[in-house]
Amino acid sequence: MINLNEIAFIDTDGFDYNDGECLVRFDTVMYCPDKKLISFAVTKQGRISVLDYQVFEDERGHYIEYGNTYEKIYIDETEACK
Repeated sequence: MINLNEIAFIDTDGFDYNDGECLVRFDTVMYCPDKKLISFAVTKQGRISVLDYQVFEDERGHYIEYGNTYEKIYIDETEACK
């Protein structure tokens, strides 16, 4: 689980997200709390990209907007893949 309330954390598990076409893997590379920016190594269809996402917050928690439709992925609610 990603705990954005900590200044520094290690994401050893990452999480998977089904975007409707395929399974997308997110592994945290870096989090900058002052800029509300998180970097993920994103694996999709065998390709790995390191992408930066703005971290937003609403009543449900912290989330990023993913894809062309800006789908909300609540990173506080993600469960580690084992």
